Amino acid sequence: MPLPDLFRRTAFRTGLGLAALLSAAMLSVFGVTLWLGSAALSDVTDRSIAEQLELLAARPPELLPFMIESRLNRQPAVITLVGLYAPDGALIIGDIGRVPPDVPLDGRVHALGNPEAGGVPAARLRIAGRRLPDGRLLFVGRDVGDILALRSRLVRALLLGLLPAVVLSILGGAIFGLRAERRLARLRAAAERIMDGHIAERLPVSHRGDELDQACRHMNRVLDRAEELVSALKGVGEDIAHDLRTPLTAVRTGLERGLRARDTVARQAAMERAIAGIDRALAIVSALLRIGEIERGRQRAGFAAFDLAAVLRDAAEAYLPLAEDKGLRLSLDAAGPVQIFGDPALVAEAVMNLLDNAVKFTPAGGTVQVALAGAPDRPVVRIADTGPGIPPEERAAVFRRFWRGDRSRSTQGQGLGLNLVAAIAKLHGFGIRLADSRPGCTIELLCWPAGGTVSEPMPPPSAVLPLIL
Repeated sequence: MPLPDLFRRTAFRTGLGLAALLSAAMLSVFGVTLWLGSAALSDVTDRSIAEQLELLAARPPELLPFMIESRLNRQPAVITLVGLYAPDGALIIGDIGRVPPDVPLDGRVHALGNPEAGGVPAARLRIAGRRLPDGRLLFVGRDVGDILALRSRLVRALLLGLLPAVVLSILGGAIFGLRAERRLARLRAAAERIMDGHIAERLPVSHRGDELDQACRHMNRVLDRAEELVSALKGVGEDIAHDLRTPLTAVRTGLERGLRARDTVARQAAMERAIAGIDRALAIVSALLRIGEIERGRQRAGFAAFDLAAVLRDAAEAYLPLAEDKGLRLSLDAAGPVQIFGDPALVAEAVMNLLDNAVKFTPAGGTVQVALAGAPDRPVVRIADTGPGIPPEERAAVFRRFWRGDRSRSTQGQGLGLNLVAAIAKLHGFGIRLADSRPGCTIELLCWPAGGTVSEPMPPPSAVLPLIL
């Protein structure tokens, strides 16, 4: 990658920015450390000078020259400078040749303004002076050259330590930026492959487990769901064409027979068969539109609290004649009222579809049981029949559009009933469970109570396959 392009990358610039920030922080720490250390040394030196001045000034006047001479003999004059002067400024004893004219006689420590005193450059001398009670002048100073040298060595040491730290931080920031850039490049490459149509491609996830990995995992789950939807959508067109071909073929055949018919009765029968085929095609289209509206959540305006037991009673009453005509026994166990929150018309439609399947696939002499089970705050609509049942390997597919099991191929239908039930359940946040009745099938619709929430899933009975939608 060209260097100008690299500097335009956010990750690389972020790494260098962090390195610069770290370098500035280290430089600040070193500067503050140097300043505090120098200030502490200067403070100790000034206190030492002031203490020595006060100590000498407190001695008896007649003994002061002897004490100064003794002090000068004990320590190098280059470190401590002492001068005792007569009131007229004449040197009595000491190693400061003349009275420093610019040093106030206040007992405080000052920097010497003269070029030098006692052979010590002014920049290296700190001095304090005061007038004694007998009029004499006393000065005490110190050569701080050793302190300045120590400060210089400290500065060099800090700079020598700071330089590799700055270089390492910049290199670390650059490496961090390059690694982040390579990682983002892999994500961009994967995203481009996905946009090119490779829907099975997924964003790479490293072992770090950081925020970027978490975001990639979430996006991969989104892509998994999108792949499922795309895969399902690929077969929808073929399924629609297949299911519409039969009624449309019947329409064409009926119309052709009507054209060839010579009498009114035959023509009328052909027209009726054609109309029946059109009705079947329209029913498929209407069911698809209905499922689409429910899946898009456009039916929430009708949500309200209603009695679930009343819905079951109405549905059972509606299907009782059909069950009796087929020789089935339809039973109802729905003590109420049980209030839930949802769209009563849609819930009734879901129950009617489940009942329709049970009545349709149960052979003569069988039974269909409709029950309202579960706790009052967790009602369950249970519909059980003694029909052929649903094999375990087909239970995950029965809620797909146009799906028809091997046992239902000979039964008239569109393969959309359970898909409509699944869409209604998903809209309401309900769950669906399938179980084997031995013989037959049991379908349970897990409903929420009015205004309530389910804090934990309802424990499924044995041999129940949970299909929570």
